Amino acid sequence: MSLRYATVADLSVCAAIINDYIDATEWLPRTIDHAAVEALFVPALLETRTLFVAAEDGEILGYLSMSNDGFVPALYLRPDARGKGVGKMLLDAAKAAHPEGLELTVFERNTQALRFYEREGFQADFTRRDTATEEGIPTLWMRWPGEAA
Repeated sequence: MSLRYATVADLSVCAAIINDYIDATEWLPRTIDHAAVEALFVPALLETRTLFVAAEDGEILGYLSMSNDGFVPALYLRPDARGKGVGKMLLDAAKAAHPEGLELTVFERNTQALRFYEREGFQADFTRRDTATEEGIPTLWMRWPGEAA
């Protein structure tokens, strides 16, 4: 398994991973169609965010998107990549790139992701609970305090 920065050629695969996740998650309503998700993954995205991809045998298993201020708006894996260390590899890359700390949001109903982030040192910030997402599903803010903590 390898980790690298995403390229323009990877963007359509990243869009497909998130579209497949939405389609497969029964509790997550689709508020944006497949084409609209794909339209978010344009080359300009690579100028405003850091995108890491994890790959094996040339196939992308998952990706992580991070803004310059350490906010992680997306970490998505293919279903067959879960439980194999792919998410940890991606998150470790984000931690190394932003050692002063990271923040992210996670759907409260995504209990697997919540457990994963807690194992990785993230703590829920219950003062920043957000129930006004376009999906209408409550989310939690989580923070990794950084290497100095």
